[in-house]
Amino acid sequence: MGALGGVDSRPALLPDTRQDEGGAGGAVGFALGGLGGGNAFGAGFLAAARERRIRPTAISCTSGMIAWTAHFLAGDDLREKLREHLAEMPKAPDSVPFGNQWVLAKGLPGVFRPAMQEYWERWSFLSPFSEPKEWADRLMPAQTWVPTRSSEYFEFVASTLAQSHVAVMFNAFCPPTGQEILFINAAARDKLGVDWHDQTPETIYMPITAEGVEAALHLYSYGYERTYFGMNLIDGAYHRQFILNELCELARPARPETLWIVRPQNSRWIGAMPENYFEQRDMETEIGMNSSYAMQISRIELINRLAREGRLTDDAYGHIQLEPFQFVGKRGYFDYFIESEHVFDTAYHRALDQFVARHGWMADKLATS
Repeated sequence: MGALGGVDSRPALLPDTRQDEGGAGGAVGFALGGLGGGNAFGAGFLAAARERRIRPTAISCTSGMIAWTAHFLAGDDLREKLREHLAEMPKAPDSVPFGNQWVLAKGLPGVFRPAMQEYWERWSFLSPFSEPKEWADRLMPAQTWVPTRSSEYFEFVASTLAQSHVAVMFNAFCPPTGQEILFINAAARDKLGVDWHDQTPETIYMPITAEGVEAALHLYSYGYERTYFGMNLIDGAYHRQFILNELCELARPARPETLWIVRPQNSRWIGAMPENYFEQRDMETEIGMNSSYAMQISRIELINRLAREGRLTDDAYGHIQLEPFQFVGKRGYFDYFIESEHVFDTAYHRALDQFVARHGWMADKLATS
């Protein structure tokens, strides 16, 4: 569900973003949810965090926010990165009513292209006596797009995240086993107290690699012929858009006392109930994206309440201040892959103010011009 493509050829800058221990206000964590064109919202938040000198000790990210996190940690100008991407996007003619569908028909440069060649190739292997399923596989194949990101892109993202002093984690999901693959760097591994390749019935912990980044950006529409690590993996945001539980399980000092949850969509349905197919699909997407989020929030709030009541005294538990930061407004079915500098600005300016309200002790003064 990510849309950002392209990468600098220059080496990644890896600033030491470790939080000064013992600072007033405690450690800060970011949980960044990916969602197509909504990733510009998360990018604007990260740009404001840099402006206000908010240095997270831990970051979880999904889908397209994996790439934005890499650019953030590499010290890149996030607004300029967005503008570069916007300049490459195909422009729909004014006469086309659904701009998003125009983009999907043309593809996103550096991200994916329509799978037209693959579509017609499938017909060459079909017999007139084929079963109905075989006809359906060719008439309406699962693969409608082909990913086109370069190997250099995946290497850049993987090396930047893997080498960071910030505890970083992102996910992919394996439908055949029902397991989430949680890719973590060394900082996150040490603070979670796990080893790479450890498994539970729900989770497999893996080191961050280029192949892992590619798996975590595998959309439904890419089909399932490609495997990663011998598994059929898809973009983890489909399964869990926000990785919250593990951020709260990090050992001190990495465990955040304040957790910013950057949501590219609203937590409720805005407007009248759906009256057509596209509005229905939009609501289905929003409900699906909110389900795992709500369950994790309930778990964190339960721990907070028990700690507040003195019923949990172990140092492994402590109150975590949740700071949801969500897009206010309506971006519907036809906007999911449309990047916008307006969305970036919306997040950027709101975050500047909210950082000062929450972290005035560590944020710069508000700009007056």
